[in-house]
Amino acid sequence: MTEPMQPPQDPDRPSDPAPTRDDVERGLRFLHTLAMQSKVDLVDLSARLLALIEELVASRTLDLRAFEARRETVAARDAERMTKEGHVRVMVDETEDKYALTDLPEIDCAARFPLCRARCCGFGFSLSFQDLNERIVEWDYGMPYHIRQGEHGFCVHSDRASGRCAVYANRPAVCRNYDCRNDSRIWKDFEARIPADQQASDEAD
Repeated sequence: MTEPMQPPQDPDRPSDPAPTRDDVERGLRFLHTLAMQSKVDLVDLSARLLALIEELVASRTLDLRAFEARRETVAARDAERMTKEGHVRVMVDETEDKYALTDLPEIDCAARFPLCRARCCGFGFSLSFQDLNERIVEWDYGMPYHIRQGEHGFCVHSDRASGRCAVYANRPAVCRNYDCRNDSRIWKDFEARIPADQQASDEAD
């Protein structure tokens, strides 16, 4: 069996540059935008279907109890299928300007880090379009547009030794608004400086 012929190479033609992270990100954002548009179309289609069902029920053409029983069966089956297939939802935080947020909680995180070990930096959340446009805070390509977390399960911008945030000035709105004082995953008693049990915190997640 002969080897397939290879096209002749032009020595004067510059090789195509390897795609950069920005190229990949632009491509993914385009795909995700299409996915979100599809979601909007699906909501509209769902509204039309619901209106049709209500009209059929009102005209006694459809038995509502039988329909609901069948719907629950199909929904349970579909939820199981999506779980097995690793279904991923594209979500974006709706905050328009994180720098304009006011009345932010004032907590001395540096003083409390030796106790809480910045457990909040292990929480997952979605970034905003403002975060994405800045290209400072990293997101997870496999779970758009979720904050990127390292192998240790914490935000990649969190220094696990010091608890410092490498992007603090540009931190997302979720981080700015978060108040740990009444979060049982972090504190058993905030004022008494008693952190929650780690096992209880893990189970709450």
